[in-house]
Amino acid sequence: MRLLIYGDIGGSGGYIRYCKGLLSSKAIPKDIEIYLVISLPFYEKLKPIDQEIHVITHPWMISKSRLKRYLWYLWLYPRLVKKIKPDVEFYPSGQLRVYLRKACTISTCHNLLLFDPRELALIVNKEEKAFFENYRKNQTRSLIKSNSVIFLSDYSQKTVSEVVKNIKDSIVISHGLDPVFLQHYKRSYEIGNKVKLLYVSPIYIYKHQIEVIKAVKILKETIGVDVQLNLIGEGNPETHALVKALIKSENLSDSVYLFGHMEYEKLMKEYNSADIFIFASSCETFGITILEAMGSRLPIVCSNRTGLSEILKDSGIYFDPEIPDSIADALKKIILDRNLRETLGERAYQYAVHYSWERCALETYSHLKNLVK
Repeated sequence: MRLLIYGDIGGSGGYIRYCKGLLSSKAIPKDIEIYLVISLPFYEKLKPIDQEIHVITHPWMISKSRLKRYLWYLWLYPRLVKKIKPDVEFYPSGQLRVYLRKACTISTCHNLLLFDPRELALIVNKEEKAFFENYRKNQTRSLIKSNSVIFLSDYSQKTVSEVVKNIKDSIVISHGLDPVFLQHYKRSYEIGNKVKLLYVSPIYIYKHQIEVIKAVKILKETIGVDVQLNLIGEGNPETHALVKALIKSENLSDSVYLFGHMEYEKLMKEYNSADIFIFASSCETFGITILEAMGSRLPIVCSNRTGLSEILKDSGIYFDPEIPDSIADALKKIILDRNLRETLGERAYQYAVHYSWERCALETYSHLKNLVK
C-alpha cells in the first residue's frame, strides 16, 4: 500500500507531539510505503523520523506570497499526488487538501474547541471569534469529506459527532507517550518548604490559568503554605495579559511564574522537580501533558470536564475548573496527605506505561490499510 501523509506546516504542541510520535515509532508495516509532504521548518522540528519515510518539502507551502501558496495547493500539490499515486491520503492536521479532485482520505480531529458551543461563546474578541468560526467551517467540511476520522478520545468522538452529523466513519486511537517522560525510578513524595505546582498548557480562557492563580491565593491564605506555581505555555496574548495583571494585583509575583514554550529537555526537568501537577482545561481533545505528568509519577489534580477521566481514571483528584475554591480544595487534599500523593502518583504511572507511540502507530496504520480493503 502506498500512503501519502500531509504533515502541513506545523501546529499546536499536541499536534507536533502526535506527528513526531507517529513518524518516529519504528512501527511502519513492511507492506506500507510512506511519502511525507511537509514544510521544511516543521520537518526540522520532527527529526529524526523513521528512515523508511520518503520526505518531500517545498518552499511554497510556507511562502509569504498568497499567490504561491494558492499555486501550491491548486497546482503543484495535485501534480505531486498524481505522480505518487497514493492508495490513501492521511491528513493528521484534520484539514484536507484535496481541492477539485477525488481521493481516499483520512483525517485526525485535534481541536475540540471548534465544536463546543459553550466554550466558543466565551470568546469575546471579534477577530478571534471570526477566526474560530471560519476554522470550524473548514474543519467541518474536512471531517464530512473524509472517508474516515480518527478521534483521540471517546469524549471527543461523541462531542464532535453530535455536532457534525454526516461523518462517514470514525475510530478512537489515543495518543502515545514519548518514553523520555517515563520516570522508571520511584520519586520522593516528600514536600519541602515550598510546594511546587506545575501546569503545562497554552494560556487561554478555557484553560483556566486565571482560576488556578486565584486558587493559589486561597491556599496561601487558608493553610499558610508557601506555593510556587509554574505556568508553561504560550497561548493568547490577551489572556496572557489578564494573567499578568492578576498576578500583579494579587501580589503573587513571588509565587506564580510564567514561561513560554519549553523544549523537551527543560520540560522533563520541570516534571521531575514539581510536587503536584495541575490541569484545569474545560475543553480538551486529549490532554497530552496529563499523560506526560502521569509518566513522571506526579500526583495530579484535574478538571472534571471534557472527558479527561478517560486518561487519568482514579489516579487524580478532580475539581470544577471554573471555581477557584474547588481547585484549592483539591490541592489541599494532596498537599496535606503524603500517602495520597504516593498512591496517586504510582497509580498514574501504571496507567501511563500502556500509552506507547508504537501502539498508536500500529492501530493507525492498520486502520489505514482497512480503508483500502
